Amino acid sequence: MFFGKWKLDERFLMHRLYSTRLAAVVTAVVMAIWFEYELLVNGVYHWDTLAFLIVLAVTKVGALIYYRLTN
Repeated sequence: MFFGKWKLDERFLMHRLYSTRLAAVVTAVVMAIWFEYELLVNGVYHWDTLAFLIVLAVTKVGALIYYRLTN
């Protein structure tokens, strides 16, 4: 498959996978730090942030179980 001058191969797809996974982990860590900071410093619960963290964790564990059982 060609996209302009560059050939899209497995290395490109793996680099995209790794970068997306890293971005998700960094985002989850920053969200958790923000949630804890607001809770400890200001005493405010941001339930939307906690909900997104829970969705991220459930998706990660669900995908892990699915891929483990089907591989």
